[in-house]
Amino acid sequence: MQQESLLTSVEKCLAWIEGQMLTFNGGYNGVYERIRIDENIRVNWVRPDCNTEIARVLTLYKQVAGSSKYDALSDNIKNWLGRAQNNDAMSAWYGSFPFYLVDGHDWYSRTGYYVYQNDNGRILLGLLHMHELAPDEKLLNSAVRLADYWVSIQRPEGYFYRNDGRTQACYQGPDFVGWMASGLLKLSTITGNEAYRAAALKAFDYFLTLQLEDGRMRTTYELVKGEDWRPLSSETAKAVYAFSIAYAETGDAKFAAALEKAGGYLLRLQHADGGILNNDAQTKDASLQNNEELCDLVYTQGFALMALYEAWKAAGDEAYLQAAEKLAGFLASIQCSGESPLWDGAWRGSYNAVTRQWDGRANQNNHIDEGGMYSVYTGWCASTIMYGMLLLLKERQATSAAK
Repeated sequence: MQQESLLTSVEKCLAWIEGQMLTFNGGYNGVYERIRIDENIRVNWVRPDCNTEIARVLTLYKQVAGSSKYDALSDNIKNWLGRAQNNDAMSAWYGSFPFYLVDGHDWYSRTGYYVYQNDNGRILLGLLHMHELAPDEKLLNSAVRLADYWVSIQRPEGYFYRNDGRTQACYQGPDFVGWMASGLLKLSTITGNEAYRAAALKAFDYFLTLQLEDGRMRTTYELVKGEDWRPLSSETAKAVYAFSIAYAETGDAKFAAALEKAGGYLLRLQHADGGILNNDAQTKDASLQNNEELCDLVYTQGFALMALYEAWKAAGDEAYLQAAEKLAGFLASIQCSGESPLWDGAWRGSYNAVTRQWDGRANQNNHIDEGGMYSVYTGWCASTIMYGMLLLLKERQATSAAK
């Protein structure tokens, strides 16, 4: 796909976020989570994980596009993240980030207080990515406080959990370990603090036990009958990302082997048009989200795009880069256009690769339908897709400059 096409895709999505999804006064209190088309709702949750992902996109976009257009929005989001983090040094959750704030500033629901391992792990990585792109000690200090909290509650088994009524209880699933392990490993490299590396490697020791011989990851649904709506493709794609980071940071052959197996499995799930399918016919029992014609965009596609890029960087296998380019082209081709000014420029949460239409739900034991054809997310979906596209664009620019 032409470089201009991917950049146009990113800019259309950023225009949607700017036009429809900001809190009052230019996103002073961050960016809203999603639209629920069938409910005629813009969900009033503002989530730190989603906002970290969007701020990371804006940081990389400035470098790739050479534009300062979104500087003010980027600053607003970063400042909001600083306010959203638990900054009470006397709190048992000091340094962690909550699930969400209503309208970015209020607690109307107890569920917003929950802290999630996967969300906080992605925040940790996002803060570090932004610091690497444009050094910022406030972001790094925030990452350190966040990491210190999770290291303090790491269990001897390697995963992260404390039975305190607030920490999320699906802690054994791969999605709830891999992000944190990757972030801690990267933080160790940046700070030189070996305690983070030790915690990361302990987490990876557990994480490796979740990989099956065929390369895929045992799902949270298989482990604890949780996250029923998350497809198999999600946790395996994210494992490709985690193993790529682990191999790049350590050079350990065990991570190279795990990456090769997980990467091979992910490539086998790629449809001829480029999308990553939920599962194959042999793995219908791995999740209740098990239609092998569907491509999940909330939990899989953007993360898979990032993972394939990182797998190529870590292993040097051109098959990963080719798959990433193909996936990026597919995602640009299905971007919402002419549907409604409320979500044109975004992506819906689930697409049927056979019928080539939006299709599917994420309501399997999940009453808020966190995905599927009626969900239009800023974070998770749009943010990870844009970030993956920008990584490819930055790589193309570097290659062109080197010629």
